[in-house]
Amino acid sequence: MAYPGTIQLDYGSPYETTTVQLYPMGQRGETPDGSWYRYSLMGGVTGVANKLYQGAATAVANWTTQTHTIALAVGDTEISFDDGGTAFTVNQLEGGSLLVEETDDLGHIYRVKSNVVTASTETICQLEDGVTVQKAVLVEALNVLTANLSPWAEVVIPPATTPTNIVVGVPRVIIAANAFGWVQSRGLASTLAASATLPGNPSIVSGTGGAAGIAASQTTNITGYVGRAMNLAIAGDFAAIWLECE
Repeated sequence: MAYPGTIQLDYGSPYETTTVQLYPMGQRGETPDGSWYRYSLMGGVTGVANKLYQGAATAVANWTTQTHTIALAVGDTEISFDDGGTAFTVNQLEGGSLLVEETDDLGHIYRVKSNVVTASTETICQLEDGVTVQKAVLVEALNVLTANLSPWAEVVIPPATTPTNIVVGVPRVIIAANAFGWVQSRGLASTLAASATLPGNPSIVSGTGGAAGIAASQTTNITGYVGRAMNLAIAGDFAAIWLECE
């Protein structure tokens, strides 16, 4: 079933969770006050309400810079990805992408609608409706592909200090492991505070997993801007934040 880019939610929707997928991965919803949410799949650990969450770690063995094994032709609607034995589950790549890395291949990136699992190390990916291969890619040593899950698939609390994917937002309610719910990405929210933030100041990913901190603490490993503090925060407590994850 096709959905519009943004669906309208009532104020109670962000508190609802299910074990069955109801919307496409990453579907955006908007409540009457203009706050944005993304339909997300919790990772393998029970979620925590009102903490920052990121997409699944991207540095997965055999999913990054993999040698291309089956040539692509212009107009193809499927791409075969050699997962090197780190197999995907059925439709794990829904809403994710395949990136053609080599400069001569123009760096095209293709959205994945679904994927099937084969008996070999090849994962067959069906591209999103209307998306086709734009440039032929031969099987050559330097022609490589990278697979990325949807940022809203298998979300986790960022590791302390160094996120391993983009921060996608804050769930307002506990989402069970491997269950579905809404993660807020924009608007007034509550999140754990790692430091005494000041109203109006930028907030970033902190050295405390799942907590936001003041931008003054920024280092080369702490750079993820997530929004602005709404009130004076007490370190270790929850505080109001204006999320700007998108």
